[in-house]
Amino acid sequence: MTQEALETALTRAERALARIERVAEQVGRRGDGEERLRERVRTAIAELDQIIRKVEA
Repeated sequence: MTQEALETALTRAERALARIERVAEQVGRRGDGEERLRERVRTAIAELDQIIRKVEA
């Protein structure tokens, strides 16, 4: 994997983690949406898994 591709993958990972943090804050303030949070975390983790697989290839 090229340096540029690695940087792009890391940027995507950082954005996914930021989304998780934002949703966690929103759910924490409202006290609801636990299942929605779980779904969004699953989606973000799946994206991170894809990034890791690309980096390992």
